[in-house]
Amino acid sequence: MTINDYLKKASSACALPDTCVRIQEMMDDEKSTIDEISEVLAYDPMVTGHMLKLANSALYNLSFSVDTVPKAVNVLGMDAVYSLLLASSTAETLRSLDTSAIDIDRHWRCSIYAGLIFKYLAKKTRQKNGEGLFVCGLLHNIGELVVAQVSPDKAIACDQLEENVLPYERQLEVLGFTYADLTAALFRHWQLPSYMTQLVASQHRPGDSQLQKLMFISCRLSLLNGYAHLYTADELAPMQTVQEARIQADDIDDARDWASIGAFSIFNIVCPPEMGIY
Repeated sequence: MTINDYLKKASSACALPDTCVRIQEMMDDEKSTIDEISEVLAYDPMVTGHMLKLANSALYNLSFSVDTVPKAVNVLGMDAVYSLLLASSTAETLRSLDTSAIDIDRHWRCSIYAGLIFKYLAKKTRQKNGEGLFVCGLLHNIGELVVAQVSPDKAIACDQLEENVLPYERQLEVLGFTYADLTAALFRHWQLPSYMTQLVASQHRPGDSQLQKLMFISCRLSLLNGYAHLYTADELAPMQTVQEARIQADDIDDARDWASIGAFSIFNIVCPPEMGIY
């Protein structure tokens, strides 16, 4: 099966909520106001609820409560609110998939750590749109959920790993493409910002830009939260790549520590409650 075959088979189950699509359109329309956007968000209480929970999580560590959409927009900014909407609505959509073939705890645990580590390193290096980068990390591997839905036997085979074999290498062997390739195709299908699609598509190679290198490092380090028995931090994030990304070894340690602290609250928002490990 090709990537397009997987998209066709999972397209109905993987459609973004109408609220997210409408907000995308409104943000592209310069005439749309914050009040109008807030009103559209208010029509979807489930997605809005998840979004506000994320706004009040350790992701931002605010000293006050964000309890309404207008307040979230005023405090965090529309770009951040849109990123939170993407994170919450996509996670909500993906809950409908049958993921019994894989360890869903492991999937979301790695994904959340990737998002948090990426956000931390992006802030450390003064990258723009840290919330959007968090979403890239959070959703970098959702192709796995699509394969688990459509071809559970292949998802099981992809997770049969051994030392010196990285997950994407096993995916190429079993599928002929990687979960990153499928995730990027899904991002294009959803018409998400092009920089998100490009970062996700290139996550398995350091790339030329600092941002690509940070994405590579973040996704690699997240594997320690699912496959710690197979890999070490030094193997996953070689010092040469770390130096090329213009960060220090201490930054890696601090990012992992920060991600560990923030993961608790975010896991219980993003991961299906019945599957939670915390």
